[in-house]
Amino acid sequence: MSKGIYEYTNGFEDEEPNEIKTIDIDDHIYNNKRPIMPCKKYGVGDQHSVYLWRWKRHFPTAAVCLGLLCVLLLAWIIGLLLYQGNQLTSSDTLTKEGDQQQTSYNTLTKEGDQLQTSSNTLIKERDQLQTSYNTLTKERDQLQTSYNTLTKERDQLQTSSNTLTKERDQLQTSYNTLTKERDQLQTSSNTLTKERDQLQTSYNTLTKERDQLQTNYNTMTKERDQLQTRYNTLTAERDQLQTNYNTMKKERDQLQTSNNTLTAERDQLQTSYNTLIKEREQLQTSYNTLTKERDQLQTSNNTLIKERDQLQTSNNTLTAERDQLQTSNNTPDQRERPATKRHRMSGNNL
Repeated sequence: MSKGIYEYTNGFEDEEPNEIKTIDIDDHIYNNKRPIMPCKKYGVGDQHSVYLWRWKRHFPTAAVCLGLLCVLLLAWIIGLLLYQGNQLTSSDTLTKEGDQQQTSYNTLTKEGDQLQTSSNTLIKERDQLQTSYNTLTKERDQLQTSYNTLTKERDQLQTSSNTLTKERDQLQTSYNTLTKERDQLQTSSNTLTKERDQLQTSYNTLTKERDQLQTNYNTMTKERDQLQTRYNTLTAERDQLQTNYNTMKKERDQLQTSNNTLTAERDQLQTSYNTLIKEREQLQTSYNTLTKERDQLQTSNNTLIKERDQLQTSNNTLTAERDQLQTSNNTPDQRERPATKRHRMSGNNL
């Protein structure tokens, strides 16, 4: 009988998720030094698989014990009836002994009823603990999902903050450049030709940056679609877990005769219940921390957007002043001579 018992190794330290091995039921059925606990690595489906295996493991032993008790009770009743048949010739003594045996039989019947009542009570307690365990498991999964969502939002806000910081620095550089150009235009308007070329280069650079931002936007859209696909996959897995739960419920009805096994399972479920309460509290704390970080990053993002708009306004103002100075040139000759000198000076500077 011990050769047909299989043990899942997912709850221990093995690396293969589907590996199974045989164990000796005589050594491990009641004195198991490595109790099977819910595995956090492979999710709720593996937890149900572990409990399903444990019920199937103890079911043959409980059935054999119950069969032996029934055989012993039947043998005792048959022996009692034979004994009463052989003593019918005795009058008063045999009658008293028959009454005593009937009283013993009634006592045993009451004890059997009490054991059945105790078994039913333990079954109800086991069902209540199982329901609480499933509820806490769902709450933990919801908090984990919220935690992952806030983490992604924080990363997105951090990326936006870095992008705006770079834009602010670029606009500040452009602002400083335009300020110098304005000072140079007040002394020599012919330099505007070269400055116009530089501004065209800056315009092309900004156009490329805009295209890069558009590309980043498209990439984020694809990532959102991938997350939607993962969400649908998790929904399908949840349905499969619900099917496994229904199967386990049917098997639970078949295990109502194992009183000792139900007591041990109640203690293990109580331990799992306490563990899940602690995990839920830790996830709630992490959720609150990430919410605060997201709000801080949102505030920083808004501040950087305002600074970028102010620098853009200053840039546009300086560009308009440069255009006005360029129109103030009177003759082409006056523009060519200083332009030649400025060109030589610019070549020297470069």
